[in-house]
Amino acid sequence: MMKDSKNISEAIRDIPLFSQLDATQRNLISQVASVEKIAKGGLYFSEKSASRGLHVLLSGRVKLFKTSEDGKEQTIYLFGPGEPFCLCSVFSDGQLPANLAALEPSRVLVIAPEHFERIISEDPSLLLNLLRVMSVRLKEAMDMIDALSLKQAPARLATYFLTHAHDGVVRLGITQREFAKVIGITPEALSRTLKKMSETGLIKHGDQSIQLCDIRQLEAYRDGFLGGE
Repeated sequence: MMKDSKNISEAIRDIPLFSQLDATQRNLISQVASVEKIAKGGLYFSEKSASRGLHVLLSGRVKLFKTSEDGKEQTIYLFGPGEPFCLCSVFSDGQLPANLAALEPSRVLVIAPEHFERIISEDPSLLLNLLRVMSVRLKEAMDMIDALSLKQAPARLATYFLTHAHDGVVRLGITQREFAKVIGITPEALSRTLKKMSETGLIKHGDQSIQLCDIRQLEAYRDGFLGGE
């Protein structure tokens, strides 16, 4: 666990959640925060364990997932560097409705609830930033719930691509089998759908990224105006 305040202050400087803070405010956070490491494949949270506080991924990649009674796994969300996760644990008892594990070696910034409450009482702008992130997450979650429950594979993929694209590119950083869990389809169905979307010019499929080539058509898939598998 890292407690070097200078290193923590530098680590959070470019994180969107803290981007509006000045050096004094970042130093205040660095004095009360710590950094925890997660090994690849390591379980950080589970439905049976509690962990309270603000958590922000500094490096690496983690997934939030549920496991059914028969062992089937559904990935709910993937988090990359700079993203806060398990936001409900900031203000709750820390019991989580899902599990969180690392897809690669990862580092997490942790601020205990009592310290976070003191910081936001002194600087409410941090709380406003957090509320903005939570509102975006809620909309993304509702979009994916709609896609997973009501739509076919092309619409699910289009929803994910349009939600997670930055400058027209979606960085995957996971295996195709893991990505299939996010979309809620089999790896075979995912492979067929990606191939079809590539052949029709909707996307360009690279090893670790997806380039969006026809936004209007993808929006039509997302909104259910086009059929599919």
